[in-house]
Amino acid sequence: MSEFIKEYEGKRGLAEKIASYIPGYRGYKQKEVRREADKLLRDFMVKKLEAARSRLKTVSREAADSDAVGLFKNINRVSAVLDRVINKIEHADYGYAGFFDLVKVREAELDKLMDYDYRLLGACEEVSRIAEEAANAAGAGSLDVLPGLLKQLEAKARELESAFASREEEIISIKRGV
Repeated sequence: MSEFIKEYEGKRGLAEKIASYIPGYRGYKQKEVRREADKLLRDFMVKKLEAARSRLKTVSREAADSDAVGLFKNINRVSAVLDRVINKIEHADYGYAGFFDLVKVREAELDKLMDYDYRLLGACEEVSRIAEEAANAAGAGSLDVLPGLLKQLEAKARELESAFASREEEIISIKRGV
């Protein structure tokens, strides 16, 4: 079982723990936990990426204040990638809904997808870190390092976009195989 799900299940209340001994309830509740954990994870990823986008706006303002118009092309390109990734994550189906309609759910495959999402969270953290570094550099007037940081930020955001697309392909292949 995914570490994220184990942590989430560990925070259940006493009533839920007692109810988990009722026949059939445990499987149902585990599916519900996966849905809730998936939604929480996605919401957290979106917040991280929105924070990165906000920091990019700070970079844009600092560039404008310093008449560094040459940076705007890079900033706009990175912003467009971030917008696409945020939109895809924000509007992805929560809880692997199609899987839960099936009579027999393969828990190992669902755990694999949750672990995949957990790795995506790490990529979101990296995007956020680079955006923060760029905002700090812009705020300090170190505009000379911004082209390199914007290039890194764009590359990481594109990697995240690609990884999310791979995850969607995995879901499609699992649905076909079920």
